[in-house]
Amino acid sequence: MKVLGIETATVVCGAALVKDGIVVRNEQIAEKNIHAESIMLLIDRVLKHANMTVQSIDALAVSIGPGSFTGLRIGLSVAKGLCYATGKPLVAVPTLRALAQRAVGEGAVSTSYILPAIDARRDEVYCQLFRVNGGEALAEWDERDFAVGRLLEQLDGKSCTITGDGAQKIQRHAGEANLRFLSGPASECSAATVAKLGEQMALRGEFVDSVTVEPKYVKEFYTKLSN
Repeated sequence: MKVLGIETATVVCGAALVKDGIVVRNEQIAEKNIHAESIMLLIDRVLKHANMTVQSIDALAVSIGPGSFTGLRIGLSVAKGLCYATGKPLVAVPTLRALAQRAVGEGAVSTSYILPAIDARRDEVYCQLFRVNGGEALAEWDERDFAVGRLLEQLDGKSCTITGDGAQKIQRHAGEANLRFLSGPASECSAATVAKLGEQMALRGEFVDSVTVEPKYVKEFYTKLSN
């Protein structure tokens, strides 16, 4: 199966192609406020490298959130447009699950638990606790929006690796907590991981309606209008 993955939930903007579990090509840029102008260029690069078109793939996978409200809308809009134009099915990959699975899959986690955390502004993070089982990250919590102090109380001394762009915010408050903080590429969102998880979900038939699906904001989305 050939799956095109799209990642725009955080500062990372990326596209990747996976075929039968193998990453054929992964293109990404880690820079703020370039997602709208860059994502289609990255998709084109990935497909040209594989000598393919969107019509050649079997499914699309998009990082569905939580994350940046604007980034999520950009990625999902592109995915919806491609699905509409080609009739290809869509898989919505949870962003926190993809973050956790990347770190675990790359062997970067030595603790019993992993908690991917994405900056949610103020003193809050979007996060989800996973138990590490071999090479898999198994969800213990649903996605949630936590104040950092409350999150540390909930972790209650667990041996846990913190990953994602919210890790530094947690580290500033961690004190003597039994936590490890991951940095480097393994701690970042990746379209390749989105595509890999998307392929697994597609093989199980876990598709979404590409017309009605919405980003998973977790925190209520609102816009501020000004005159």
